[in-house]
Amino acid sequence: MFQKIKPKRISDEIYFQIRDLILNGELKPGQKLPPERELAESMGVSRPSLREALNKLVAQGYLEQVQGGGTYVKSITAASIDNAIEEFVKRDDAIFDLMEVRKILETWAAYKAAERATDKEISNMFEFLEEMRVAKEQGYIGHISDANFHFAISHATHNVLLIHVMNNIYQWIERVSYEIRSRMYKEPDSHELLFKHHTDVYEAIKSRNPDLAYSKMLVHMEYIHEELHNIFKVHP
Repeated sequence: MFQKIKPKRISDEIYFQIRDLILNGELKPGQKLPPERELAESMGVSRPSLREALNKLVAQGYLEQVQGGGTYVKSITAASIDNAIEEFVKRDDAIFDLMEVRKILETWAAYKAAERATDKEISNMFEFLEEMRVAKEQGYIGHISDANFHFAISHATHNVLLIHVMNNIYQWIERVSYEIRSRMYKEPDSHELLFKHHTDVYEAIKSRNPDLAYSKMLVHMEYIHEELHNIFKVHP
């Protein structure tokens, strides 16, 4: 019935500590880990033990290593479903399915962000909104600031799983989103309207009004969905 307790190896302790930091959201998708030497020193472990733990985390899909670029946190959903999604996004209508999921998640995220966002998180949203304003005035797309604004809302929900799922959705959409954004933002009226949408969402979250934040995000998502149908010349 009973089994002997085996002492954990140092590499296992490192593995569990980093894995738990990822699962509880302290290490976020896309976040870069410190250099190996620095990380080993901060944890008080040897570099071989650290390397063994990191290799295990990479193998299990928690981390990814970029040649010459360091080690990054990978979205926890990616490890199990990325291959299936790779095939899925090849479908012509995949973008519409992804956008429907995004509409469901982002409206909920806006609602929860209005309830839970810290002052710092609201400040982060404003910074990305300002970057979008500058992009609009200078006539360029500003798609990175756009995406970061939405990421900031996801982070403000304090829901770790949602953050990882949204990170994956943006990675999948990114394969076609630059062309889509280019078409949507090339018209001054459309660019102005999209900026207003983001501003409305921000103001609703800042005022701590969940229902208004939800409705403003829904307006934004439905507009994008309609524009996608116009771009791809299909009927809703």
